[in-house]
Amino acid sequence: MDKQDRHSYFPIRIVTERTGVGASTLRAWERRYGLLHPKRTPKGHRLYSEADILLIKRVLELLDEGHSISEAARRVLAAGEQGEAAAETLTQANEQARIIELASGQWSHYLERMLTAIEEFSPKRLDAIYNEASSLYPLDLVSKHLIEPILKLLGERWKWRPTGIAEEHFFSAWLRNKLGARLHHAMSQATGSKLVVACVPGHRHEVGVLLFVLAALGRGYQVVYLGADTPLDSLPLVVERCGARGVVLAGGRTPASSEQLEELHQLVQRIAGPVFVGGPLSAEYERAVARAGATPIGAEFALALHLVSMKVPVQPTVADSESQRVGR
Repeated sequence: MDKQDRHSYFPIRIVTERTGVGASTLRAWERRYGLLHPKRTPKGHRLYSEADILLIKRVLELLDEGHSISEAARRVLAAGEQGEAAAETLTQANEQARIIELASGQWSHYLERMLTAIEEFSPKRLDAIYNEASSLYPLDLVSKHLIEPILKLLGERWKWRPTGIAEEHFFSAWLRNKLGARLHHAMSQATGSKLVVACVPGHRHEVGVLLFVLAALGRGYQVVYLGADTPLDSLPLVVERCGARGVVLAGGRTPASSEQLEELHQLVQRIAGPVFVGGPLSAEYERAVARAGATPIGAEFALALHLVSMKVPVQPTVADSESQRVGR
């Protein structure tokens, strides 16, 4: 091949003919794993180099050897076979491939489908995938194995995908609507101990705490959900009026100030039941939260719910009820 040939570029039709890989697959490899970085014509059409074709053939070799596409992508990128164009997306693409591959069986399939639906901004496809998964698996498993990994991926991808921020906003809006409908139904079914759940002042990202609320309702807890950016000094009266047995707060990564920790301490002193703090706030400021008298429960909602149940059983005993009436 002469110098001119090495620097030639080919439309996607030619690449498909030379490699046997369909155009939609090539676009998916580019979008999903960062494998390809074709140039663009003024009208936006993809143009591939000879190096791109060699890379595609290397991926095919790895697939023939029995590797999954995510593993093949990781090997190719890690070996530097894509050159300098992949440097900025190597870590992110590897992490995405790792998360998808670690998902077992059907969950990996759901993750792939849901990411595609998000990339195409299709609420109908998201509805279909979520409804299918929810009809086959308990809701807490759907949240743990599908929704949480998707949120993690979107939280990273916005840094390196041109439409990453839009994708994250689109999915969050869709998920809030989906969870809101389920919460409305579930709240009418629960009969167990009552929890007040809210986001700490300044925290407005509700998706994670909504997943916790939904899981709590699924276990039988009654929940009074107050939403984002809730003043802590309003909570004692809420607890008293609704007869809640505990308070669960959610916070993000914003540093906890001394004033906020003092407000948390005052809240602990003013209510009869325990105060729990979850989300990234409790993970990064675990000791400070504990010193304020609250119980840190971390950012993983299933574990958080287990820790809550140790202090506030779903179905309180007579002794528990009497204890709450007379105070701690």
